[in-house]
Amino acid sequence: MGKSEQPHKVLGEKIKSLREKWQQTVDEVSTTLEIDEKELKQIESGKILPNDNLLDMIINHFLLSEEQALELRAMATVPKDTAIPESLLAGGIEDMLMKQVVMYLPVDNRVVYTDSMNATVNKHGMVLQFMQSQNGKPVSVSQVGMSREHAERMLKVIKTTLEKYDKSQETKLLSAPKTEKQNDENKTDK
Repeated sequence: MGKSEQPHKVLGEKIKSLREKWQQTVDEVSTTLEIDEKELKQIESGKILPNDNLLDMIINHFLLSEEQALELRAMATVPKDTAIPESLLAGGIEDMLMKQVVMYLPVDNRVVYTDSMNATVNKHGMVLQFMQSQNGKPVSVSQVGMSREHAERMLKVIKTTLEKYDKSQETKLLSAPKTEKQNDENKTDK
């Protein structure tokens, strides 16, 4: 296979080595990234370049440091002397720039409710994939990657928060004013 058939070989090999280092299959990673297995195989073989959004998801999935992320982004950068296909230039450079600006929208701070979750973990950390059932199929609505230490702290926070809530509910039930019926029952017991 010639260089023209694998224009992004170095990047593809790096992504494949990350997947293998994390001991994950193509199916596991493609499912988490919500892409087709065929697309991931093409990226790993250097045939296609992941878009910026997918590259960000790959960086987050493998919990790369800032330095590692910059290295991966550099591998994904097309050199300036590389001819850009006319199909990309059809709308002019302004359209290309506008498309990139649109990709960097601010984070949506709305709460997303989920009814299921998958977790992928290894010695480096974990990725939580939160899902909702839509037409009987689980659809990913959010992914969060974190170090193992962060995951352990998160478990403690969740447990403490639930326990505090449960105790507050018990206190409310014990100190709730009695209803007229309860008052009447107490009078008849005496």
